[in-house]
Amino acid sequence: MPEPISNERLMMRWLVVLISGVVLAACSAAVERSHASGSIITLFGQIGVVDRANVDPVVEPLFGTLGVEFDTALGLNYESLAALQQHSIRTDFPLGGEHHVFRGPRLHDVLAVALPEGDMVRVTALDGYQRDISMERIEQDGVILAISRNGIPLGLGGLGPTMLVWPRGEDPALAEMSDDDWVWGILTLEVRSPA
Repeated sequence: MPEPISNERLMMRWLVVLISGVVLAACSAAVERSHASGSIITLFGQIGVVDRANVDPVVEPLFGTLGVEFDTALGLNYESLAALQQHSIRTDFPLGGEHHVFRGPRLHDVLAVALPEGDMVRVTALDGYQRDISMERIEQDGVILAISRNGIPLGLGGLGPTMLVWPRGEDPALAEMSDDDWVWGILTLEVRSPA
């Protein structure tokens, strides 16, 4: 006949179950954080540094929807972008609108992480909007890949997770620049040579 469980043993079991639940919840939260800190922008094309294989259409359907294909690429997360030297640009967006302070690394520095070999970058946004920008302009004009506006990270559903911001408010040569090259909600940067 089994020995009856004492109140102390029963309490001990409940305590083990409770602690296991807390540990499981903490592990689950850590997994969620690791997914949340995953790549927010993907660089591909003529680059020398890669850390991932081709598009997986099952888990990355947006790439397929937008016609983005690559064999290898480099994914950058928020932390890796924030670790690069940060620059602030105070400017209007949209053109003639309210001034904001945008902050992020220079686009040139972001691309340098991937050792680019092409002469231009095709920027693709989450909504499929694309712009081709020459490397010469990227270096000359000091465009940043903004990750925050007025100290608040750019989020999905707004202008984020990243946005091209040009020093229109600081450089007279760019003062009347249209918003066409102010790509927001950026998904990919493809380094390429002109066709």
